[in-house]
Amino acid sequence: MLISFFLLPAPEIKAQTYDQGSIFSVVEENDLVVKTDRHYTQGIKLSYLHEDGFLPGWSTNFYDCLPEVGFTKKVGKLGYEVGQSIYTPANLQATELLPDDRPYGGWLYVGAILQRRGPTWLDLPSLESFQLDLGIVGPWALGEEAQTWVHELRHFDLPRGWDNQLKNEPGIQLKYLRSARLSAPENSLLNLDFIPHGGFSLGNVETTARIGAQVRLGFNLPDDFGIQTIDSLSTASGGFSGSQASSHWGFYVFAGPEGKAVLHNVFLDGNLFQSSHSVEKEYLVGDFKAGFVLVLAHIEMGYTFVFRTPEWHGQTESDSFGSVFIKAKF
Repeated sequence: MLISFFLLPAPEIKAQTYDQGSIFSVVEENDLVVKTDRHYTQGIKLSYLHEDGFLPGWSTNFYDCLPEVGFTKKVGKLGYEVGQSIYTPANLQATELLPDDRPYGGWLYVGAILQRRGPTWLDLPSLESFQLDLGIVGPWALGEEAQTWVHELRHFDLPRGWDNQLKNEPGIQLKYLRSARLSAPENSLLNLDFIPHGGFSLGNVETTARIGAQVRLGFNLPDDFGIQTIDSLSTASGGFSGSQASSHWGFYVFAGPEGKAVLHNVFLDGNLFQSSHSVEKEYLVGDFKAGFVLVLAHIEMGYTFVFRTPEWHGQTESDSFGSVFIKAKF
C-alpha cells in the first residue's frame, strides 16, 4: 500500500478546517480478542476535547509562548482525559513472584491536552499535541480490583499474584507528538492519505522516543490525523465541521508501524523510588497497527488490532491486543 501511494501523482494539499467542534471519546483495549490474558492486558481511557479556539485563562499565554517550529499555528484547543491501564505476568494463578516475567502493575491517571493545528512550511496539514498525565502506579491504581471484577463478571479464574505488584508511586508523563498529512489526488471512488508522525514521552512512568506512520484508504476520510490507541502520544483529534458537510459520513481501513526507543518503562524497570520486581527491558520495541473506522455524521467508531514485538529479554512470545473506540463529535 505504501509503494502504491508513492507511485501516484504528486500528493494533493487539502485544506484543513479550523471550525471543528468538541469531541468525547472512549477507548477500551483488551488482549482477550487474541485469547490471551497477560502482559498489557487491559486499558480504558475517556477523553474530551473542546471546540477549536477554546483556550481560556492561563492556556492562552502558554499557547502563545510555545514556539512554532516547522509549521504555522492556526488554531488550538484544550482537552482532558482519565484512564487506567493494567499489566500482569502470563501466569495469573501463581501466588509467588515470577522473576522471569513482567511485574503486576496498574496505572491510574488524569491528564490535560493541548493541540495546535496549522500548515507546515510545505503547506501540509499538521497537528502538534502536548499531553501531561498525572496519576499513581501501584495498589492505589486499583488494577487488582478492576481485573478481579472483570474476571468475576466473566466467570474466569481469579488472578492470585497481585501481592507482588509494583509499589505505590506518583507518576508523571509528558507526551509530545507532531503529525503531518499527505493526501493522494481524490477520485470518485476512494481516498488515500499518508500520515507520518514522531514524538517522545518523558517521565517516571515512561521515557521513550517514537517514529511511525499510518496509511488510510476509504471514502470521505475525516479531517484528522489517524487513529490513536491508549499508548499513543496523542489523543483523538478531529471534530464535526460545518465547512465539510459532504464528509460527515465515511468508511476507511488503515495500517501502519511505529518504532519506539525505550529509556525507561516503570512496568518493566520497576519502581523508580523504591525496590520492586523488574525485568531487563528491550530498548527497541515495534508496533504494527491495522483496523477500520466507520463515520456516521456525529458518531465515529472503529477497531484497531495491535501487534507488539517483545518488550523484555526472555519474553518468549510477542503480544497482541484489540482496541475499540467510539467518538462523539458535537
